[in-house]
Amino acid sequence: MSNSLVPRQANRAAPRVSRGETTRFSVDDQKGYLTTMTAPDGSLQDLTIRMAKQGSTLAGMMDALGQAISLALRAGAPPEVFVGKFTNMRFMPAGLTDDPELPIATSLMDYVARRVAVDYLPAWQRAEMGILTADERRQQAGVEDVWTDLPGLAMSAPQEA
Repeated sequence: MSNSLVPRQANRAAPRVSRGETTRFSVDDQKGYLTTMTAPDGSLQDLTIRMAKQGSTLAGMMDALGQAISLALRAGAPPEVFVGKFTNMRFMPAGLTDDPELPIATSLMDYVARRVAVDYLPAWQRAEMGILTADERRQQAGVEDVWTDLPGLAMSAPQEA
């Protein structure tokens, strides 16, 4: 049964030529590839998520998620809609990532949403959503890179007699 109060939007046709970018990622030793395609105006148009363990339930679910997001994007949904829904989702695999901008993820969906936000949303919008890169968090806290002078830090430690 369709809701007659909500107008249907026409799907945007995929252009003949589009630009894409693939990001290799790892969340808690689960490896994958996030491929994003942009429209000529630079907006996110298509998203594909491939996990390294093909044939697994996880790979199938992430592939389906990418297809669903792509359909929504083509129907006119802005990326911030799904970024807001999938950020901070908590389930395994979760933990450390190999992405220096986003070092921790609460799930694969959380990582994908944050990566898309960093790549496609302006900094002010991400800040409102609480999505900051590691550098932006350090700048916001007024902390310099604490790892640059570890030898000097060790020399300044008090000596035991």
